[in-house]
Amino acid sequence: MKTIISTAFIILSIQISSAQGKFLTNDGVISFYSHTVIEDITATNDKVAAVIDSESGEVAIIVIMNEFQFEKKLMQEHFNENYVESEKYPKATFSGQISNNGEVNYQSTGEYRVRVAGEMTIHGITRNVSAEGTIEVNRNTITARTKFMLNPEEYEIKIPKVVRNNIAEKMEISAELVCNPM
Repeated sequence: MKTIISTAFIILSIQISSAQGKFLTNDGVISFYSHTVIEDITATNDKVAAVIDSESGEVAIIVIMNEFQFEKKLMQEHFNENYVESEKYPKATFSGQISNNGEVNYQSTGEYRVRVAGEMTIHGITRNVSAEGTIEVNRNTITARTKFMLNPEEYEIKIPKVVRNNIAEKMEISAELVCNPM
């Protein structure tokens, strides 16, 4: 009996130690904003999955493309069917590193400026990207935030000429990932 309890304790300790320092969310929020003189377009996705490893600084994010919600249903339909082709390319991903992770004290409440660099894949195209943001450490959570500009054409997302003036050449992307310990 002692052997079984000892073995179970060792296995549990290994599982806990392998999860130490990892933070997870399945309901992160990513939105984009397009401004032109003709119209403003905003879409929000609040079902974003992300993992942040506080020890290594690794970051992984998965965005299901058809979860973006638009004010106008027709925009949402065009976004999914004509632009990002979400049936063919159902997700966007980011895999990267917090380059100044050593400057973040994950044990101390506060807000820390960070730089993140890695590979983002959208519409089947992978590009190196980098952005600045913040990590806010609270008692039981960490919140990662960033804003950056994205050019859809760099990911071979084609905007038809008939609506080219309605959609900004570069869009503002905002992310807020409230992560809990794994």
